[in-house]
Amino acid sequence: MWTELNETTSEEEQIIEQQAPVSEPPAPFHGVSSLPKMTGEVPVRTRMVLWGITLMALWYVFTTVSKYLTVTRETYGIFWPRHQWLFAHAIAGTFAVVVGPIQFYLGLKREQPSLHRVLGMTYVACTFIGGISALYLAAHTVYGWMYGAGLTLMAVVWMATTSIAVAAIWQGLAGLHRQWIIRSYVLTFGFVMLRLTTDILEMANIGTLSERLTFSAWVSWSVPLLFVECVLQVKRLFAPKSAVQPVSD
Repeated sequence: MWTELNETTSEEEQIIEQQAPVSEPPAPFHGVSSLPKMTGEVPVRTRMVLWGITLMALWYVFTTVSKYLTVTRETYGIFWPRHQWLFAHAIAGTFAVVVGPIQFYLGLKREQPSLHRVLGMTYVACTFIGGISALYLAAHTVYGWMYGAGLTLMAVVWMATTSIAVAAIWQGLAGLHRQWIIRSYVLTFGFVMLRLTTDILEMANIGTLSERLTFSAWVSWSVPLLFVECVLQVKRLFAPKSAVQPVSD
């Protein structure tokens, strides 16, 4: 479903790229407001995808994250010695996973660039807060080193994809930014998929709790990321030749 968010016409890409000098490197990008003033309707299919992502994100927040807003020993259980880190991770991750669909919608509409920029900077901050806290929690997990390794790599890739997306938009490469922010949000949504995968395995009575968590810690983000990457590259491979810019010397 992530690939619907990468829909953009060749005309938009050409307009964006034509604004950069051919013989000089692109000037630093200083915000979404520098993009061409283009607006348009978001396709119905894309809206449905965004609504689906939003509903799943809200389900995750209300069923998993909301209880951690009550900071007590009873609520956090075995996580109490690390409850400050889990609280920070829960709050930052909640904002990132909920604001993601809003950002995609604003990015496609391009009607409120200032709001898109503010929410984008907040999203980036939340991914790093969530990622750093996830690294700490993974290093102190009680569910085994394989589970911790899965969460660790997930957090590293989460912050790396977000960093590349930021670098791309700073250089004015809107199309590249869109692709990398999709990858970033796949990692953000990975926490939702981790819960969903674990619940499915539990309902199917497959494995122990530790085995289910370990499997989910790797599959919940690596498989969706691989799928999205394949689709992005296939779309690029079969893109119209007129949309492919020649490489200048």
